[in-house]
Amino acid sequence: MKLAGKTAVITGTASGSGKATALLFAREGAHVIGIDEDRDGGPETVRRIRTLGGQADFFAADLGLEAGVRDAASFCLSKSPTIDVLFNNAGILARKNFMETGIDEWQRHLAIHLTAPFLLSQLLVPAMANRQASIIQHGTIDGTLGNPMSAAYSASKGGLVPLTHVMAQTLGPMTIRVNCICSAGIRLSESDITIRLTPELRAGEIMSDKQRHTTPLGRPGTVEEIARVALFLACADSSYVNGSVITVDGGRSGLTQGTF
Repeated sequence: MKLAGKTAVITGTASGSGKATALLFAREGAHVIGIDEDRDGGPETVRRIRTLGGQADFFAADLGLEAGVRDAASFCLSKSPTIDVLFNNAGILARKNFMETGIDEWQRHLAIHLTAPFLLSQLLVPAMANRQASIIQHGTIDGTLGNPMSAAYSASKGGLVPLTHVMAQTLGPMTIRVNCICSAGIRLSESDITIRLTPELRAGEIMSDKQRHTTPLGRPGTVEEIARVALFLACADSSYVNGSVITVDGGRSGLTQGTF
């Protein structure tokens, strides 16, 4: 098992990629500590892990609040004095363009997507130092290219890329690697995990013809495919990967739009 004896903190474990990653990490031997504001879905993930013989704990927290982040960090350290993996995965998405976005929505996106990873990482670094540890950010190609219909989401997730670079430089001497997954089109599950990030997914719409046409692989991605990339970044298989941005989008961002 690739994470035997390790402790992994994962945010957003109630659904989607966070839940898929929690289940995979637990199967690979990790003690998973999940954080989510969903007081129903989070504990269900823990029950599922424990039913399969794994070790898991859950803390309900609003990562959009500084107090929520600090309380979550304290809980993690109370469960394990050492941390080997942190996956900053939690996310929200408002389908609004620049002029439609209100200041409260803007600040909420920044708090969850950028401030929470910044602060939670800071608080857990002492428990991760000199352990060959790994911090993983979950970004998006909207954060590198920009999506005009998701202004706050794009800008707030976009900040994870330079944050990853500066954290990798600062934390590298402590043997903590920091990398970022930039995903897109993650709309399915191989194991019936609920995905609820976008309004389309909540409405049961999987992938539009336009999205399929602009994705070279011609299909949606699965949350389990994200989990497998996260496992690679979490374990010794990626021991010399640091400060990198790995794109998981079926090839979509490799195209020049409007030329085909």
